Amino acid sequence: MGKTISCSVLLALISCFYLLFSTALDTITPSKSIKDPEFVISQNGVFQLGFFSLANSSNRYVGILHNQIPVQTVVWVANRNRPLKDSSGILNISDDGNLVVSNGKAEVLWSSHVTNTAPNATTAQILDSGNLVLNNGEDGARSLWESFKDPSNAFKL
Repeated sequence: MGKTISCSVLLALISCFYLLFSTALDTITPSKSIKDPEFVISQNGVFQLGFFSLANSSNRYVGILHNQIPVQTVVWVANRNRPLKDSSGILNISDDGNLVVSNGKAEVLWSSHVTNTAPNATTAQILDSGNLVLNNGEDGARSLWESFKDPSNAFKL
């Protein structure tokens, strides 16, 4: 009987770990932000969204980078006009449902600036196309904002 309980407990623990690690690694939710130096990777590993610095600079940016090219190749930057001065950055979905980059003092350095009617159901997903999409709704059917439609933040540092 002791072995049966032990096996049941072990199976339950393995199931918990599976659920924990099987969550989408390409998505930010209101409860899952990324902190410098963390990142998320598109489903097939083509692009990553996260924190980076340029060579010979201590400034930190949040951007979309090619993940499968050995040379750092940045394609889009959120906070190019307001870089972080240290590694205290956070990329998260704010209480109003916007995707925001903030520093350690909780100052917003960049925002998607959208009107969101369901902020608790908002997700941000990096796609294999390189597009970062902010979706609204339980099914993610309504796109609120896309990096492809925000070309002013295309890489021009």
